[in-house]
Amino acid sequence: MNHLEEIVSHWQQLNWDKKLSKVFGKYVHLIGDQIEVLKNSREKTSIWKLVMTDGSEYFPIVLKIFKVPLKENQMLEINMYARAYSVYHEYMPKLYWLEPNEDTQEIWMVTEYVKPLRGQIKLVPQHLGRIIPTIAKFHAQSFGNRFSQHAHLFDTSLPQFDSPEVRKKGMEYMEKTRQYLDEAMKDPNLKELVEPKYKAIRKILKKGPLFFPELIEAGQCLIHGDLHVHNICCKNASDDGEWDIQLIDWESVKYGSCWYDLVILVEILIDFRSDWQKNEEQIRTRCVRLYAEEMKKHGITFKEDPLNLLKKAYLQRTLEKKLAKHLQRALNGQKSALLKRYLEKVVVWGEELGLI
Repeated sequence: MNHLEEIVSHWQQLNWDKKLSKVFGKYVHLIGDQIEVLKNSREKTSIWKLVMTDGSEYFPIVLKIFKVPLKENQMLEINMYARAYSVYHEYMPKLYWLEPNEDTQEIWMVTEYVKPLRGQIKLVPQHLGRIIPTIAKFHAQSFGNRFSQHAHLFDTSLPQFDSPEVRKKGMEYMEKTRQYLDEAMKDPNLKELVEPKYKAIRKILKKGPLFFPELIEAGQCLIHGDLHVHNICCKNASDDGEWDIQLIDWESVKYGSCWYDLVILVEILIDFRSDWQKNEEQIRTRCVRLYAEEMKKHGITFKEDPLNLLKKAYLQRTLEKKLAKHLQRALNGQKSALLKRYLEKVVVWGEELGLI
Protein backbone atom coordinates (compact mmCIF):
# COMPACT_ATOMS: atom_id res chain seq x y z
CA MET A 1 0.00 0.00 0.00
CA ASN A 2 1.66 3.18 -1.21
CA HIS A 3 -0.76 6.08 -1.02
CA LEU A 4 -2.16 8.06 1.88
CA GLU A 5 -5.73 7.74 0.61
CA GLU A 6 -5.39 3.94 0.59
CA ILE A 7 -4.07 3.95 4.14
CA VAL A 8 -6.99 5.98 5.46
CA SER A 9 -9.54 3.94 3.50
CA HIS A 10 -8.29 0.56 4.73
CA TRP A 11 -7.79 1.91 8.24
CA GLN A 12 -11.49 2.72 8.36
CA GLN A 13 -12.62 -0.49 6.64
CA LEU A 14 -10.66 -2.69 9.04
CA ASN A 15 -11.73 -0.69 12.09
CA TRP A 16 -8.22 0.00 13.38
CA ASP A 17 -9.50 2.71 15.72
CA LYS A 18 -11.39 0.03 17.63
CA LYS A 19 -8.42 -2.35 17.69
CA LEU A 20 -6.06 0.26 19.08
CA SER A 21 -8.64 1.51 21.55
CA LYS A 22 -8.42 -1.97 23.11
CA VAL A 23 -4.65 -1.62 23.33
CA PHE A 24 -4.72 1.84 24.88
CA GLY A 25 -7.59 0.99 27.18
CA LYS A 26 -9.65 3.96 26.04
CA TYR A 27 -11.24 5.22 22.88
CA VAL A 28 -8.69 6.66 20.44
CA HIS A 29 -9.03 7.63 16.80
CA LEU A 30 -6.76 8.45 13.90
CA ILE A 31 -6.05 12.09 13.04
CA GLY A 32 -6.39 11.86 9.27
CA ASP A 33 -4.47 15.01 8.39
CA GLN A 34 -1.38 14.11 10.45
CA ILE A 35 -0.04 11.20 8.42
CA GLU A 36 3.61 11.27 7.40
CA VAL A 37 5.32 8.83 5.07
CA LEU A 38 8.68 7.72 6.45
CA LYS A 39 9.54 5.20 3.74
CA ASN A 40 7.73 4.02 0.67
CA SER A 41 8.91 1.13 -1.47
CA ARG A 42 6.42 -0.79 -3.55
CA GLU A 43 8.70 -3.83 -3.69
CA LYS A 44 9.55 -3.97 0.01
CA THR A 45 7.79 -2.07 2.75
CA SER A 46 6.11 1.22 3.41
CA ILE A 47 6.38 2.97 6.76
CA TRP A 48 4.01 5.64 8.01
CA LYS A 49 3.94 7.85 11.07
CA LEU A 50 0.37 8.27 12.31
CA VAL A 51 -1.12 10.09 15.29
CA MET A 52 -3.90 8.76 17.50
CA THR A 53 -5.79 10.86 20.03
CA ASP A 54 -8.33 10.39 22.78
CA GLY A 55 -9.34 14.04 22.50
CA SER A 56 -6.86 15.35 25.02
CA GLU A 57 -3.62 13.37 24.54
CA TYR A 58 -1.78 12.46 21.36
CA PHE A 59 -0.13 9.11 20.70
CA PRO A 60 2.29 8.92 17.73
CA ILE A 61 2.54 5.44 16.24
CA VAL A 62 4.27 3.74 13.32
CA LEU A 63 2.44 1.65 10.74
CA LYS A 64 4.78 -0.66 8.87
CA ILE A 65 3.29 -2.50 5.90
CA PHE A 66 5.04 -5.59 4.57
CA LYS A 67 4.29 -6.82 1.06
CA VAL A 68 3.38 -10.49 0.58
CA PRO A 69 5.09 -12.78 -0.34
CA LEU A 70 7.56 -11.83 2.34
CA LYS A 71 11.26 -11.56 1.68
CA GLU A 72 13.69 -13.23 4.09
CA ASN A 73 14.65 -9.97 5.79
CA GLN A 74 10.97 -9.06 6.29
CA MET A 75 10.30 -12.44 7.90
CA LEU A 76 13.19 -11.83 10.29
CA GLU A 77 11.73 -8.54 11.51
CA ILE A 78 8.21 -9.92 11.81
CA ASN A 79 9.57 -12.85 13.82
CA MET A 80 11.35 -10.44 16.17
CA TYR A 81 8.02 -8.79 16.97
CA ALA A 82 5.72 -11.82 16.71
CA ARG A 83 7.81 -14.31 18.71
CA ALA A 84 10.93 -12.74 20.23
CA TYR A 85 9.34 -9.51 21.46
CA SER A 86 8.49 -11.02 24.85
CA VAL A 87 12.22 -11.46 25.54
CA TYR A 88 13.74 -8.47 23.72
CA HIS A 89 11.00 -5.85 24.14
CA GLU A 90 13.32 -3.69 26.27
CA TYR A 91 15.31 -2.84 23.14
CA MET A 92 12.35 -2.37 20.79
CA PRO A 93 9.46 0.08 20.40
CA LYS A 94 6.22 -1.13 21.96
CA LEU A 95 4.30 -3.50 19.72
CA TYR A 96 0.63 -2.54 19.59
CA TRP A 97 -0.73 -4.85 16.86
CA LEU A 98 0.42 -7.25 14.15
CA GLU A 99 -1.91 -8.97 11.70
CA PRO A 100 -2.31 -9.86 8.02
CA ASN A 101 -4.51 -7.71 5.79
CA GLU A 102 -6.06 -10.33 3.53
CA ASP A 103 -7.72 -7.77 1.25
CA THR A 104 -4.40 -6.24 0.20
CA GLN A 105 -2.12 -9.28 0.68
CA GLU A 106 -0.04 -7.39 3.22
CA ILE A 107 0.95 -7.63 6.86
CA TRP A 108 0.30 -4.55 8.99
CA MET A 109 2.38 -3.91 12.10
CA VAL A 110 1.65 -1.04 14.46
CA THR A 111 4.27 0.04 17.00
CA GLU A 112 5.03 2.94 19.25
CA TYR A 113 6.77 5.87 17.54
CA VAL A 114 10.10 6.63 19.20
CA LYS A 115 12.13 9.60 17.99
CA PRO A 116 15.22 8.71 15.98
CA LEU A 117 18.41 9.85 17.64
CA ARG A 118 19.41 11.56 14.44
CA GLY A 119 17.72 14.95 14.42
CA GLN A 120 17.34 15.18 18.18
CA ILE A 121 20.96 15.96 18.89
CA LYS A 122 24.18 16.57 16.98
CA LEU A 123 26.08 13.35 17.58
CA VAL A 124 29.57 13.69 19.03
CA PRO A 125 31.90 10.84 20.07
CA GLN A 126 30.97 11.20 23.74
CA HIS A 127 27.36 10.32 22.90
CA LEU A 128 28.40 6.78 21.96
CA GLY A 129 28.94 6.26 25.68
CA ARG A 130 25.18 6.70 26.16
CA ILE A 131 24.38 4.02 23.57
CA ILE A 132 26.96 1.30 24.20
CA PRO A 133 25.66 0.12 27.62
CA THR A 134 22.29 -0.77 26.07
CA ILE A 135 23.96 -2.62 23.19
CA ALA A 136 26.13 -4.58 25.63
CA LYS A 137 23.09 -5.54 27.71
CA PHE A 138 21.26 -6.68 24.56
CA HIS A 139 24.23 -8.79 23.43
CA ALA A 140 24.82 -10.27 26.87
CA GLN A 141 21.27 -11.57 27.06
CA SER A 142 21.93 -14.16 24.34
CA PHE A 143 25.72 -14.48 24.49
CA GLY A 144 27.25 -17.89 24.03
CA ASN A 145 25.36 -20.65 25.84
CA ARG A 146 22.70 -18.18 26.94
CA PHE A 147 21.26 -18.21 23.43
CA SER A 148 19.99 -21.76 23.97
CA GLN A 149 17.36 -20.32 26.33
CA HIS A 150 15.99 -18.24 23.45
CA ALA A 151 16.66 -20.52 20.47
CA HIS A 152 13.02 -21.64 20.35
CA LEU A 153 12.05 -18.07 19.38
CA PHE A 154 13.86 -18.38 16.06
CA ASP A 155 13.64 -20.78 13.16
CA THR A 156 16.18 -21.83 10.57
CA SER A 157 15.76 -18.51 8.71
CA LEU A 158 17.90 -16.73 11.33
CA PRO A 159 21.26 -16.18 9.59
CA GLN A 160 24.26 -17.70 11.38
CA PHE A 161 27.69 -16.09 10.99
CA ASP A 162 29.49 -19.43 10.81
CA SER A 163 26.94 -21.33 8.70
CA PRO A 164 27.90 -22.98 5.39
CA GLU A 165 25.40 -20.73 3.58
CA VAL A 166 27.03 -17.56 4.88
CA ARG A 167 30.51 -18.86 4.09
CA LYS A 168 29.40 -19.73 0.55
CA LYS A 169 28.04 -16.22 0.02
CA GLY A 170 31.27 -14.81 1.41
CA MET A 171 33.29 -16.79 -1.12
CA GLU A 172 31.06 -15.55 -3.93
CA TYR A 173 31.56 -11.95 -2.87
CA MET A 174 35.31 -12.43 -2.56
CA GLU A 175 35.43 -13.72 -6.12
CA LYS A 176 33.56 -10.59 -7.15
CA THR A 177 36.09 -8.52 -5.18
CA ARG A 178 38.95 -10.06 -7.19
CA GLN A 179 37.09 -9.38 -10.40
CA TYR A 180 36.33 -5.77 -9.47
CA LEU A 181 39.91 -5.14 -8.35
CA ASP A 182 41.12 -6.30 -11.77
CA GLU A 183 38.57 -4.07 -13.49
CA ALA A 184 39.54 -1.11 -11.31
CA MET A 185 43.17 -1.52 -12.36
CA LYS A 186 42.03 -0.92 -15.95
CA ASP A 187 39.83 2.03 -15.06
CA PRO A 188 41.67 5.37 -15.41
CA ASN A 189 39.48 6.90 -12.70
CA LEU A 190 40.22 4.17 -10.15
CA LYS A 191 43.67 2.80 -10.93
CA GLU A 192 45.55 5.44 -8.94
CA LEU A 193 43.43 4.67 -5.85
CA VAL A 194 43.52 0.88 -6.13
CA GLU A 195 47.02 0.13 -7.47
CA PRO A 196 49.00 0.73 -4.22
CA LYS A 197 46.76 -1.75 -2.37
CA TYR A 198 46.09 -4.22 -5.18
CA LYS A 199 48.73 -6.90 -4.52
CA ALA A 200 48.27 -6.86 -0.76
CA ILE A 201 44.48 -7.26 -0.97
CA ARG A 202 44.74 -10.04 -3.55
CA LYS A 203 47.10 -11.84 -1.16
CA ILE A 204 44.74 -11.32 1.78
CA LEU A 205 41.73 -12.66 -0.15
CA LYS A 206 43.45 -16.03 -0.56
CA LYS A 207 43.08 -16.56 3.21
CA GLY A 208 39.28 -16.34 3.19
CA PRO A 209 36.43 -16.85 3.52
CA LEU A 210 36.84 -17.09 7.31
CA PHE A 211 39.80 -14.84 8.01
CA PHE A 212 39.51 -14.88 11.79
CA PRO A 213 38.07 -18.03 13.44
CA GLU A 214 38.77 -16.34 16.76
CA LEU A 215 35.70 -14.14 16.17
CA ILE A 216 33.61 -17.28 16.65
CA GLU A 217 35.76 -18.52 19.51
CA ALA A 218 35.32 -15.18 21.32
CA GLY A 219 31.59 -15.81 21.52
CA GLN A 220 28.48 -15.10 19.46
CA CYS A 221 25.04 -13.75 20.25
CA LEU A 222 21.97 -12.24 18.67
CA ILE A 223 23.02 -9.01 16.94
CA HIS A 224 20.98 -6.24 15.35
CA GLY A 225 23.08 -6.34 12.18
CA ASP A 226 22.44 -2.78 10.97
CA LEU A 227 23.29 -0.66 13.98
CA HIS A 228 23.78 2.77 12.40
CA VAL A 229 22.41 5.96 13.91
CA HIS A 230 19.30 5.96 11.70
CA ASN A 231 18.15 2.81 13.49
CA ILE A 232 18.79 4.06 17.02
CA CYS A 233 15.94 5.84 18.76
CA CYS A 234 15.62 7.56 22.10
CA LYS A 235 12.76 9.23 23.94
CA ASN A 236 14.97 11.58 25.88
CA ALA A 237 18.20 12.40 24.01
CA SER A 238 20.02 15.23 25.74
CA ASP A 239 23.41 15.94 27.23
CA ASP A 240 22.08 15.18 30.71
CA GLY A 241 21.04 11.86 32.20
CA GLU A 242 20.84 8.36 30.75
CA TRP A 243 19.29 7.61 27.37
CA ASP A 244 16.39 5.21 26.96
CA ILE A 245 17.67 3.52 23.80
CA GLN A 246 15.46 1.47 21.49
CA LEU A 247 16.37 -0.04 18.14
CA ILE A 248 14.29 -0.17 14.98
CA ASP A 249 14.57 -1.98 11.62
CA TRP A 250 15.33 -5.52 12.73
CA GLU A 251 15.49 -6.92 9.19
CA SER A 252 19.22 -7.68 9.46
CA VAL A 253 19.13 -9.52 12.78
CA LYS A 254 21.41 -12.57 12.93
CA TYR A 255 23.41 -14.80 15.23
CA GLY A 256 27.04 -13.80 15.00
CA SER A 257 29.99 -12.01 16.52
CA CYS A 258 28.92 -9.17 18.80
CA TRP A 259 31.74 -7.11 17.31
CA TYR A 260 29.85 -6.77 14.03
CA ASP A 261 27.40 -4.42 15.76
CA LEU A 262 30.30 -2.45 17.23
CA VAL A 263 31.88 -2.15 13.79
CA ILE A 264 28.78 -0.43 12.41
CA LEU A 265 28.05 1.64 15.50
CA VAL A 266 31.61 2.89 15.99
CA GLU A 267 33.97 2.13 13.14
CA ILE A 268 31.74 2.80 10.14
CA LEU A 269 30.59 6.00 11.82
CA ILE A 270 34.23 7.06 12.12
CA ASP A 271 34.72 6.22 8.44
CA PHE A 272 31.85 8.52 7.48
CA ARG A 273 32.75 11.33 9.88
CA SER A 274 35.91 12.99 8.60
CA ASP A 275 35.73 15.40 11.54
CA TRP A 276 36.17 12.44 13.91
CA GLN A 277 39.10 10.85 12.11
CA LYS A 278 41.83 13.03 13.61
CA ASN A 279 40.93 11.44 16.98
CA GLU A 280 39.81 8.06 15.68
CA GLU A 281 42.22 5.93 17.72
CA GLN A 282 41.11 7.62 20.92
CA ILE A 283 37.41 7.26 20.00
CA ARG A 284 37.55 3.56 19.12
CA THR A 285 39.73 2.71 22.12
CA ARG A 286 37.36 4.46 24.51
CA CYS A 287 34.29 2.80 22.96
CA VAL A 288 35.83 -0.68 22.97
CA ARG A 289 36.97 -0.31 26.57
CA LEU A 290 33.50 0.81 27.64
CA TYR A 291 31.85 -2.06 25.78
CA ALA A 292 34.19 -4.62 27.38
CA GLU A 293 33.53 -3.11 30.82
CA GLU A 294 29.76 -3.26 30.28
CA MET A 295 29.92 -6.86 29.08
CA LYS A 296 31.96 -7.75 32.17
CA LYS A 297 29.12 -6.38 34.33
CA HIS A 298 26.93 -9.04 32.68
CA GLY A 299 29.44 -11.82 33.34
CA ILE A 300 31.18 -11.84 29.94
CA THR A 301 34.92 -11.35 29.39
CA PHE A 302 37.12 -11.63 26.31
CA LYS A 303 40.42 -13.49 26.33
CA GLU A 304 41.73 -11.60 23.31
CA ASP A 305 42.34 -7.86 23.24
CA PRO A 306 38.87 -6.41 22.45
CA LEU A 307 40.41 -3.78 20.21
CA ASN A 308 41.84 -6.52 18.02
CA LEU A 309 38.45 -8.23 17.92
CA LEU A 310 36.87 -5.01 16.64
CA LYS A 311 39.51 -4.70 13.93
CA LYS A 312 39.12 -8.36 12.93
CA ALA A 313 35.35 -8.00 12.66
CA TYR A 314 35.82 -4.89 10.53
CA LEU A 315 38.16 -6.75 8.16
CA GLN A 316 35.95 -9.86 8.02
CA ARG A 317 32.87 -7.76 7.23
CA THR A 318 34.72 -5.66 4.64
CA LEU A 319 36.41 -8.53 2.85
CA GLU A 320 33.42 -10.87 2.78
CA LYS A 321 31.03 -8.35 1.21
CA LYS A 322 31.43 -4.60 1.62
CA LEU A 323 34.60 -4.06 -0.40
CA ALA A 324 33.03 -5.80 -3.40
CA LYS A 325 29.91 -3.63 -3.18
CA HIS A 326 31.84 -0.37 -2.99
CA LEU A 327 34.22 -1.34 -5.80
CA GLN A 328 31.19 -2.16 -7.94
CA ARG A 329 29.62 1.18 -7.08
CA ALA A 330 32.77 3.05 -8.07
CA LEU A 331 33.08 1.08 -11.32
CA ASN A 332 29.50 2.10 -12.15
CA GLY A 333 30.46 5.75 -11.78
CA GLN A 334 28.74 6.22 -8.42
CA LYS A 335 30.32 7.90 -5.44
CA SER A 336 31.61 5.75 -2.60
CA ALA A 337 32.37 7.55 0.63
CA LEU A 338 33.94 4.42 2.12
CA LEU A 339 36.04 2.85 -0.64
CA LYS A 340 39.25 4.77 0.12
CA ARG A 341 38.95 3.99 3.83
CA TYR A 342 38.21 0.32 3.14
CA LEU A 343 41.26 -0.07 0.93
CA GLU A 344 43.56 1.65 3.39
CA LYS A 345 42.36 -0.11 6.52
CA VAL A 346 42.26 -3.57 4.94
CA VAL A 347 45.97 -3.28 4.14
CA VAL A 348 47.09 -1.54 7.35
CA TRP A 349 45.06 -3.70 9.74
CA GLY A 350 45.59 -6.79 7.58
CA GLU A 351 49.34 -6.44 8.07
CA GLU A 352 48.93 -5.63 11.76
CA LEU A 353 46.78 -8.72 12.33
CA GLY A 354 48.87 -11.15 10.33
CA LEU A 355 46.98 -11.47 7.04
CA ILE A 356 49.93 -10.21 5.02
